[in-house]
Amino acid sequence: MALDLDKFRQVGDPLADDFIANYFSNADHKRRLDLALANLKTNANWVAFLAEIPEATFFDEELKRIGLVDLKIKNDALAFYKKKSTYILQLLGLLSLPYCYAAADGAMVLYQTERMYKDVAKRLEETGMFVASMMNPKGFDETGDAKVQLFKVRLMHAAGRYYILKGDWDYNLGLPVNQEDLAGTNLSFSLIVIRGLRKMGFTISYQEQMAYINYWSWIGAVLGLTPELLPQNGSQALDLEKAISGRHFKPSLAGKQLTKSLLQCFYSLNDRKQIKNVEIAGFMRFLLGDKVSDMLDVPKEKFPVSKQLLLKLKATVS
Repeated sequence: MALDLDKFRQVGDPLADDFIANYFSNADHKRRLDLALANLKTNANWVAFLAEIPEATFFDEELKRIGLVDLKIKNDALAFYKKKSTYILQLLGLLSLPYCYAAADGAMVLYQTERMYKDVAKRLEETGMFVASMMNPKGFDETGDAKVQLFKVRLMHAAGRYYILKGDWDYNLGLPVNQEDLAGTNLSFSLIVIRGLRKMGFTISYQEQMAYINYWSWIGAVLGLTPELLPQNGSQALDLEKAISGRHFKPSLAGKQLTKSLLQCFYSLNDRKQIKNVEIAGFMRFLLGDKVSDMLDVPKEKFPVSKQLLLKLKATVS
């Protein structure tokens, strides 16, 4: 069934958007929310947080509506992540992020937030921590922080929409952080990571692929994505990725600047110089392919794939 993706570009996350508008429209309310969020570090803090910010019960109601993820899917996804975690974290930076930058309209949102190119290392750290929380077997226990991380990310998206829409936003691009862009980002954490692992030479079974995609679809639901944009099998994931990339992948100044800043961050982290900077750029080009790399101005470096180089990359950029 064909999706009306134009429609989803005009949809944000009404529940989170109303919550943010309620608190951000009043300076005292915003300060109270900021303080409460700063103290919200683990799932065990959630009850105390609700006592301070009762409107956040919308998130509990959403979790109840969505239901718990299937236990077998979760366990299979976490087992898969455990085996490949170092490489998956690599791919999030060298493949998933620039993949998102290739979507020109969505890249404009990321560029306007500035942190995506002015504080890249911090953004990479936050992304890694979020994924680690989602993949922690005890992440949803009282001592874990998976629930509060999901809540904070959902609010972060809504806050981004709130602030960007107060500026000179081009509505022809759709709402900032809209449903279609969120769906593409969700795929970058699941399908695109699987694709990258296979390109690196790993054999991924269909069961592993689908457990990982299904788990991320559940995560996407908790983050406010509509069920129509959450693939439940390989065919749906591929069709959705093809549709989104076909509509939005093109050269843009925002995408190129974001990619340049990302590469510069990796170069600065490469202080041990176990590999050359051109090899990092070459690895990114290898993962993305020439077509997308050219859109993003990724340097045209040769990348001879070898186990030795992959091991060096593992030590350098993980």
